[in-house]
Amino acid sequence: MIIKLNAPQWHLSMLTDYERLAIFKSAIENNVKENDIVYDLGTGSGILAMFAARIAKKVYAIELDSFTYEYALENIKINGFDNIEVIEGDAEYYRFKEKADIIIAELLDTALITEPQVRVINSIHKRKLLKDNGKIIPEKVISTVQLVECDLNHIYYDEEDKSKELSNEKIYEEVNFYKINKLKVSYNISLFCKKETKNLGVKIRTYTILDSNHISGPLRMLNPPLVIPLNREGKIGEVSFKLSYIRGGDLESVKIYDL
Repeated sequence: MIIKLNAPQWHLSMLTDYERLAIFKSAIENNVKENDIVYDLGTGSGILAMFAARIAKKVYAIELDSFTYEYALENIKINGFDNIEVIEGDAEYYRFKEKADIIIAELLDTALITEPQVRVINSIHKRKLLKDNGKIIPEKVISTVQLVECDLNHIYYDEEDKSKELSNEKIYEEVNFYKINKLKVSYNISLFCKKETKNLGVKIRTYTILDSNHISGPLRMLNPPLVIPLNREGKIGEVSFKLSYIRGGDLESVKIYDL
């Protein structure tokens, strides 16, 4: 079955990140069963809801942005899905009619900073909307830090992941979506700088574990690497810093300073 899609301009880049689409499609097909009730939280164009609806009994596809919601509504209609209910609303507060067997939530960003994934999933757990033994896609993310040479003097996404690496990559957090997670986080981190640089910075990479068989590294439109400058020179030796931010906040919430 070929899916026909219309989407606002800012969604086109996501729809043409074929690696992102392929891994979500495979994970959905691997987990959704015939009689399942599925939530697609932040449905956007509706593409992930339609992947699920090919198998599931019912899909609730919710979208907060009214403009994008209209596109999702149109896409569901033109593709002839009668088992998808498109909802204009906020997934954090919406009163769903029934509990879910599967929850799809691609409200992701590097380190979960600028998207409401944690807030929304926390709300789902607090309201007990996931059935016993229900599944969440993705189930967790793992974030790493690494010292790099910055190209810019302000925080930026390094979509091509080309920054000069100055240390080993180190895991600093794992966020499991099967439990309630904190919004405000802070970490003390030490890394060994192997080379000198005039513009030292920290790169965050986020790896997405959709399920035990589907793991994605940073992609162009799925958690591209984020670089945070320390705005100073770097010398060979140990570099210790404090990193803090608000999950579901914005990039302005990111704070970093030397210890």
